Amino acid sequence: MEPKELGRIIRRLRTEAGIGLRQLCRLADISPASLTAIEKGNSSPTLATLHKVLKALGTNFAEFFANSIQNPQVPVFSSKEMRSVADKHREYIFLLPKRQDMRFEIIHETIAPSESKSEWEVHDCDVGGVILCGGPARLEVEGEGQWNLRQGDSFYIKAGFKHRLINRGKRALKQITVMDPPGY
Repeated sequence: MEPKELGRIIRRLRTEAGIGLRQLCRLADISPASLTAIEKGNSSPTLATLHKVLKALGTNFAEFFANSIQNPQVPVFSSKEMRSVADKHREYIFLLPKRQDMRFEIIHETIAPSESKSEWEVHDCDVGGVILCGGPARLEVEGEGQWNLRQGDSFYIKAGFKHRLINRGKRALKQITVMDPPGY
């Protein structure tokens, strides 16, 4: 999604919710200058920042980006119809459409190598995943510890735990992430 369109939608969601710019900044823990730049389309937020803004607006990635499907009986989903969102560090491809009978969501994530710490995330759902290729990675769960992950390793994080996954390798890390319950 282009920054101008993303900013326009965020501004619309904020005004429809009756939330002022400074109030949203407090809720999302970002600066007013950052939110103003995002809403004007002058800045593309990181996925972690976008996640915080969407959560403060009462929505999430799945609700914001997932494709709705017209025929709820179809069990197969074309890759051409899958939605994605990316920044310079990550790409998320939503593998399942938004559908009320879905009991979980699946995301194909690509994480660029990083020498710096990635941003912390907190989810309202349980998150599990498996490293498909790339890495090694380090999973940090605040107050719980940190673990090194390699291809084929999996992880599970309970809802509400602050965590981050850092790609410590030299090439992109690819993983499948499952969230239960789905965000929609």
